[in-house]
Amino acid sequence: DALQAAGWLWLGVLTWHKPQARPQKGKFRQDCEFIVWGAKGRVNASANPVYLPGLYSASQPSGKDRKHITQKPVSVMRQLVKIAPPGGTVLDFCAGSGSTGVAALLEGRQFIGIEKTEEYASVATERLSETLRETASQEDFVLGA
Repeated sequence: DALQAAGWLWLGVLTWHKPQARPQKGKFRQDCEFIVWGAKGRVNASANPVYLPGLYSASQPSGKDRKHITQKPVSVMRQLVKIAPPGGTVLDFCAGSGSTGVAALLEGRQFIGIEKTEEYASVATERLSETLRETASQEDFVLGA
């Protein structure tokens, strides 16, 4: 409802399966999350003729790679951001540690992230800056070759 109230077009729901989710005694295992997607304005399918699955499966980062309690795997997010046309903009209004932003930058999309928690906004900023540095140095290497 909030998506549509803000003038966005509701386009659907996808599922992310988390194979390494912990079982919970007396409860259902919480091994999936839902991905809501929409667009601002009309969708021009010919501008981005991709065919993407509706189900994704990957585990959350663990150990030192986990920066946020609900951190998403960049491998899943890299697939999801492909719904935006190359050079398009991906909006994540709950940016957390920046996984969606990292994926967007790696896939050649622009990124707008919103995070209200100062600690996580700092983590996201560092991850995004690191990704920009890495992609710039890879481009330099390719151009210099």
